[in-house]
Amino acid sequence: MDLKPENILLTSIDKPILKIADFGVAQYIGRRGSTSIRGTLLYMAPEILSSLPYDNRVDLWSVGVILY
Repeated sequence: MDLKPENILLTSIDKPILKIADFGVAQYIGRRGSTSIRGTLLYMAPEILSSLPYDNRVDLWSVGVILY
């Protein structure tokens, strides 16, 4: 997934609901993980940038970068 501020939407101001948009680079990651490089450079986890195997935890890295 390409998690970045541009892909996070709020539905309204009164009762905001967070929605994630743009699944264009999303992929299924099996038990072995993945090594393909996809996403936006500034929000990528170190494992992706180093071409190491990674799993869905790299999305938490992206969330942390966004919150920072």
